[in-house]
Amino acid sequence: MISTLSPLPPDTALVWFRNDLRLQDNPALAYALRNHACVLCVYVDTIDWSDPPANAWWLREALRDLSQQLDQRLLFLRGEEQAVLQSLVAENPALEAVYWNRRYEPPLREQDAAFKQWLRERGLKVASFPGNLLFEPWEINKADGSPYRVFTPFYKAARSVGYVEPHPDASAQDLQKVIGVSPASREAIAALPQRAWMRGFADHWEPTRAAGMQRLVKFSEMSLRDYDERRHIPGVPGCSRMSPWLHFGQISPREIAALLKPLPDAEPYLRELVWREFAHYILYHWPDSVDSPMDDRFKAMPWRDAPDELRRWQQGQTGIPLVDAGMRELWHTGFMHNRVRMVVASFLTKHLMIDWREGARWFEYTLLDADLANNRMGWQWCAGSGVDAAPYFRVFNPALQGERFDPDGVYVRRWVPELAQLRGKQLHRPWNPGKGAKRIANYPSPLVGLDEGRQRALQQWARISGRDSS
Repeated sequence: MISTLSPLPPDTALVWFRNDLRLQDNPALAYALRNHACVLCVYVDTIDWSDPPANAWWLREALRDLSQQLDQRLLFLRGEEQAVLQSLVAENPALEAVYWNRRYEPPLREQDAAFKQWLRERGLKVASFPGNLLFEPWEINKADGSPYRVFTPFYKAARSVGYVEPHPDASAQDLQKVIGVSPASREAIAALPQRAWMRGFADHWEPTRAAGMQRLVKFSEMSLRDYDERRHIPGVPGCSRMSPWLHFGQISPREIAALLKPLPDAEPYLRELVWREFAHYILYHWPDSVDSPMDDRFKAMPWRDAPDELRRWQQGQTGIPLVDAGMRELWHTGFMHNRVRMVVASFLTKHLMIDWREGARWFEYTLLDADLANNRMGWQWCAGSGVDAAPYFRVFNPALQGERFDPDGVYVRRWVPELAQLRGKQLHRPWNPGKGAKRIANYPSPLVGLDEGRQRALQQWARISGRDSS
């Protein structure tokens, strides 16, 4: 496809889009448009479409949306990023500069640094700009220069710095500098396949920037006031659900903060936005936390190898209603309510004693907002092994969580219709029917008793923490 690109005019800059699929608040694009006569916009796709993760569905739609905003002037290429871009540079001597917005995951940072060096060696201008965060990860530190490991002091330090304003948008006149590309790019994006299990996502999402901005404005007008209370209730629309737009950078966190911070009830939501920031901060300063527990004691945790139980957890067939509701919501919509994410993660790692990395990998396969930093930090937090983690001995009881946060059973009935006839506590404890009631025949028995699973987890915690006196 590179060979189908017409010869580039002099003073052309390449802007490499990655997880910043927007024209607004895009520092790399704005800089290129201000400082060069022509701009080539490029996206390089690296997904294995034979078995794509759920977020590939969103990516396809987001690329279509971005291409449309650029009047079909997005050059879409496929392959290993550095090899594809090196070929593009070699074939187009008129290219004078390459710009991008930063990514912060450990291997991607290394790739970007290597590519930046390669470009400089060939005499091209190259620069990277602040990426999809409110703050650069090296900007907020303790007084002694070391990074924070606990969220609350990090949050206070971040608030004292203040939220960064969005970068000025490129003008319509400047956007005329973007170079046209072959229709093959548009056709290639349109031809990206869709797996059968993803087809229902369109019933729940419209992955365009315009739809995301509409959702954000509606949230600010309808739900922000009660956000701190309603965000815990999965059966009501109390959350913004902006995470997929944030993950792909169709809307930046700077834009969200700028819109919401003048509002009187915004602080609880802005705190959650900084929690997202904290996840990227932790991954930047502790890159091994992707796969290694931050609490070294957990290296000795005897996780169970239980593939059948893992499969039943993935399929929403554990026999625990709130857990099953969450896992089914995930499969059918590509999303799970955050309160329920904590419950299903606690159940997997504590009641079933299955390694948190198994859960993290499943989430990264099935979530539309599968953000490495947030996902891995969240799983370590729930497992008790991470930075600022919930204590391991804090074991969520999914039945109690259901009774507290889904008291009328709205959420469970929506995703576990087999239990629709049950009422009250029986809905969240169908294994313990009341007097004269019958068990639901087509709903599985629990994989483990809640008390039994909790005690097993606490025994293992006592062993690895040195508190086992037996």
